[in-house]
Amino acid sequence: YRSDKMVPEFHRMLYATDLSADSIEAIRYAIKFATEHKANLMVLHVINQRLIAFSKIRSTLFNETPKYKIIQEESDVALKRMENLIKIVCKKDSKNHRADIKNVEHLVVNYGRIAEEIAEKANRWGCELIILGPRRKRLLGWIFLPSISRKVIRRTDKPVHIIKLPKGENQ
Repeated sequence: YRSDKMVPEFHRMLYATDLSADSIEAIRYAIKFATEHKANLMVLHVINQRLIAFSKIRSTLFNETPKYKIIQEESDVALKRMENLIKIVCKKDSKNHRADIKNVEHLVVNYGRIAEEIAEKANRWGCELIILGPRRKRLLGWIFLPSISRKVIRRTDKPVHIIKLPKGENQ
């Protein structure tokens, strides 16, 4: 703990993003939060293995692209999207107080079960805090599927900070 405040000291944080439209504000918040705590930020996107499984079934039926190529293509697209989000944040913030992107240590794209990957990477990389961006679900998603946030909280002993955007923003 810092002596001047009762705030835990963080050296490395993990921000997990779904790369949705809400991600711009969420990544800006995560970068600012990491900067305020003088912590490095690992930015992670997990490609859901269920989506790849569906693509694999489709590709098998129609004799298309093999699974490893689908994963590589999805990873490349996600990494480009992450880089673009960072650029957008920098461009928007250049007029005001520029986002301090030097705290962004790595941009990583992984494949697997989302909650498990987030918890496992936070442990492996020595992150003391997990930051989750907002994720909008449709009505049936809220009723039938447990949220990624709840799954991550159940799978880690690390504190989890969930970003909630103000009402009306990118809904």
